[in-house]
Amino acid sequence: MSISKSKNLERKLNNIAQEATNELNNVCGSSLWESLGFMFFDQLEDPEKIAKANFYYGQLQIINEIKFFI
Repeated sequence: MSISKSKNLERKLNNIAQEATNELNNVCGSSLWESLGFMFFDQLEDPEKIAKANFYYGQLQIINEIKFFI
């Protein structure tokens, strides 16, 4: 992969990670989830919020794995 494609991919992954982080902050009401991880989501009362938080947290995990290999 060329350097420009690699940098473009990294930029896109960073944008997706930022969107996921913003969504998690909105769902959780704070950034406390960043220090506690997915265990924080069990304290959310709304099952829809729990599902949304798990989805976005999963996205962040996948992005971190992809970044590890590029």
